[in-house]
Amino acid sequence: MIPLRSTSIVFGLMATIAGGSAAHSATSTDEWRVTVSPYVWATSLDGNITLAGHKAPVDVPFSDAFDQLESVAMGDVEVRKGRWGGYVDYQYAKTAEDVSLLGMPANLGTRTTTVSGGLLYRLIDDPLGGRTAFGDLRSLRVEPIVGARWSKVQADLATPLGATRKGAEWTDLMLGLRVEGDVTDRWTLRAQVDAGGLGDNDRNSVSWQALASYRTPLGDGAVSVNAGYRLLQQNYEQDDFTGQRFDWKVSRHGPVLGLSLTY
Repeated sequence: MIPLRSTSIVFGLMATIAGGSAAHSATSTDEWRVTVSPYVWATSLDGNITLAGHKAPVDVPFSDAFDQLESVAMGDVEVRKGRWGGYVDYQYAKTAEDVSLLGMPANLGTRTTTVSGGLLYRLIDDPLGGRTAFGDLRSLRVEPIVGARWSKVQADLATPLGATRKGAEWTDLMLGLRVEGDVTDRWTLRAQVDAGGLGDNDRNSVSWQALASYRTPLGDGAVSVNAGYRLLQQNYEQDDFTGQRFDWKVSRHGPVLGLSLTY
């Protein structure tokens, strides 16, 4: 698990560095731009879920991800104008796996819905020389993120002695940072990290992703092929009215592949 206090310290250092840098406009434009990005995230699941007094391990390796996955829907929409931008990212996944609980066979099913959204501000836009295939100056861009992440999780545990279902939903305010650079006229690299629920030991989250994108013109816009790796770590602890705990300490991580349409 990633210590969130350390993450908050990292954010503070990055913000200090960014704040001390001179912002230089290279590619910002006053035109509205909308980017729609459906994607597939082949996630491995690691961690533990505690419900009804039972602690069930979660261990779905990447090689078994599609075998355990029953349904999925994922996508991202981003809107930009000038230095400002905003995005909404939606993820839904339903999984089922066979586990061993106190020596007994059991089945653990999970449903997760995560909606993240935030505002971005292009603090640094440093020219790299040359232009992209779309006429923009190639640049290195740094953007702080302020937003929120809403999560809804549900766990179903079925054993020979009976079945139990627990769930919860919560919202974390989050801070983050995105760094993006035009490597060539068509290739772009992006890294993004954010953390939610800072300072709250009962519910918090960390997310990061690294993507490489290849863009090509399409009509009046552009289409990109995106590939990379993504992680979302969530920690939620709750006592229900019976005094039994519901703990969700699960990391989802794995390769991601998608398309982006910008117009």
